[in-house]
Amino acid sequence: MKSDCLQRFIFDNAAIRGEWVNLQESWQEVLNRRDYPQALRNVLGEMMGAAALLTATVKITGRLVMQVRSEGPVSLMMVECTSKNTLRALAQWDGDIADDASLTDMMGGGTLAITIEQEGAKQPYQGVVSLQGDNLSETLESYFENSEQLATKIWLSANEHNVAGLFIQQLPSEENQREDSQEDWFRISQLAGTITDEELLTLESETLLHRLFHEEQVRLFEPTELRFSCTCSRQRVEETIAMLGQEEAGDIIATEGEIEVACEFCNQHYTFDKVDVAKLFNDTVASASDPNTLH
Repeated sequence: MKSDCLQRFIFDNAAIRGEWVNLQESWQEVLNRRDYPQALRNVLGEMMGAAALLTATVKITGRLVMQVRSEGPVSLMMVECTSKNTLRALAQWDGDIADDASLTDMMGGGTLAITIEQEGAKQPYQGVVSLQGDNLSETLESYFENSEQLATKIWLSANEHNVAGLFIQQLPSEENQREDSQEDWFRISQLAGTITDEELLTLESETLLHRLFHEEQVRLFEPTELRFSCTCSRQRVEETIAMLGQEEAGDIIATEGEIEVACEFCNQHYTFDKVDVAKLFNDTVASASDPNTLH
């Protein structure tokens, strides 16, 4: 099976588009960095697949951040997917989580926020919806119904090996001139609804789409390769320390002997000793006083 691949497709006999995604190596990169409880692991994987599907759907130049917050045992799940086809994900939880815990058990009453940051845009777009039902797919379908008024169906599945997702959506009305569009949508969504988790996780896109829609006219586009990547860097951590201020940073050095920062996405550790911090603030002061420095 093609690893870390997103496949877009369209129905030539219906005003419906779709996407299929499978993540293996990038998913293992996430799991290798933290030992997630099984139930949380699976939902985080589904969210990672969903973020990849949505990023391809909205065609951004920038990044899409999908974030769920709750007062439950799982306080945060977050996935970032960029227009450069990179992904990263994390979750924060407290206490033990049963292997059979549902989304409601872990994050009941929570909210899902989808933030789209387009390069060059003054403000990001954000849509927020309450978690609904007992799986992430239902919440995302509600999000599309409310935000775009487009009929959408999503199937997601994840295990310890890989993540997979299938997405179908009616085309917007200006692209949809078919008189039988509602009949088409009912037929194709019913066919897609016969999919099983095993098929979704184990079959290649071509095989799966043929099995589901062999009587339809499905046209495939060139697949897109995806990969895990984290945007953390020592420079970004330096900027964060600078925001603390020299006095507070000095207090931490005096108490702890060093400042250590760990990226929650990739678990990369950055350490700054007394010399590093002194140089950081000296460079900051020098840069601020240099008349040739652009701000």
